[in-house]
Amino acid sequence: MTSTAIDGIKRSNVCGDGYRIEGVVLKSYPFSKMESYLPYENCFMTFQARQPSNQIRIHIVRLDLNDIRSGTDCLDSLRFYKSAYIRREDKIDSIECGQIFEAENFNIISPTGIVTVHFSTDGGNVYGLGFKVILTAFRSPNKTHPCDRNDDEFLCNNGDCISSLLLCDGITHCLDGSDEIPNHSCILNIEDSINNLNIKANHRAMIAKHQHWRGILIIAFLLIIFIVFILFVAYFICRRCVDSSIPVPTTRRRRRIRRSFKTIVHSPFNGPKNSTTTTTQVVIQDEKNRKRLDDDYNIL
Repeated sequence: MTSTAIDGIKRSNVCGDGYRIEGVVLKSYPFSKMESYLPYENCFMTFQARQPSNQIRIHIVRLDLNDIRSGTDCLDSLRFYKSAYIRREDKIDSIECGQIFEAENFNIISPTGIVTVHFSTDGGNVYGLGFKVILTAFRSPNKTHPCDRNDDEFLCNNGDCISSLLLCDGITHCLDGSDEIPNHSCILNIEDSINNLNIKANHRAMIAKHQHWRGILIIAFLLIIFIVFILFVAYFICRRCVDSSIPVPTTRRRRRIRRSFKTIVHSPFNGPKNSTTTTTQVVIQDEKNRKRLDDDYNIL
């Protein structure tokens, strides 16, 4: 696992944030592009070691802030404080501006395990690359509390104890650089990193596979709904076609049918007086044949 990288400390980026760290690489913007830092910056960040018993080492790899008044006052400065507050009594003595190169191996320590970094520039002559700083949480092991690999710790050759997560990350955290030497510990850390990468890759592949099948099921479901809708529309259209093919009697035709049938009922009230039974005469008039048929029915 590599150190936390904060590439570009500036007003509009990560200013005001706080982090719990094992190690961190801090750069001004745009240091990685090998360009001059920006004017009108007033940015601060706070870092705290994860273990309360740890201290934080501040290793200034590169410092290039050249806006200096009268050779003493720093108009552009990089300051460090040993608390979460920017107070004069908490300020750590350090070089605030000018030039520091990696070969100088410039280190200072915050004994509290807390470091607040304050970067400020004015609007005058701004030229220089800015800065690059490495912060490392460490402790000095003793007999009662030795450096324990089982507790994810690594013992540097110089005697400092750092987190084993900082091994072989391309950043020198031990003063002697022993955390980057390809020794047995470094190889084990690389193997663990590779195993973790493989596990993550397999997990991502499984998630992608599940998402693939989920997409197929969703498409199939939508296709079924579409087919059912098409069948329903086809059934509705065919039913209307069948209903329209059946002839429906018109009003004029209905009147002709009614006029062609006459029913005469003989009863004691309107039939012959000498009749003792009730008869029903059904007269069917056909306009073509003019025939008359009589049917008598006895009503019980």
